[in-house]
Amino acid sequence: MLDIDLGELVPGHRVVARGLELAAEGAMLHYEFVPGIDHEEEQSKGLFFWYWTLSASDDAGTEYAGNDSGAFASGGGEATHGVRDLGGAVPGTADRLLLGFAPAEGWSPPALWCRQVEVALP
Repeated sequence: MLDIDLGELVPGHRVVARGLELAAEGAMLHYEFVPGIDHEEEQSKGLFFWYWTLSASDDAGTEYAGNDSGAFASGGGEATHGVRDLGGAVPGTADRLLLGFAPAEGWSPPALWCRQVEVALP
């Protein structure tokens, strides 16, 4: 579990990294938009106004695809859950994972935001 507030990476919404899913098929970052994004906001601001960027690297030298794909629930409310693909599986030989974050294109967060998180792997 991470529970790290990354800041307002999307206008009006903070992104909170909740945890990592380290599956053999590929690793995923679980996160939330706070407050949640609802369908009406997505329709009025454009389908990808929420598209912040994720990158990954590790101490084993793994090449992650960087496709930055994922999905989120557009149900609104206090928070909406989402997942982001890290671009590959994290190898068992890696001890540390470095995650990089950037705000949505054309958006400058009004306050400090988290650019990188280093995760000690089990």
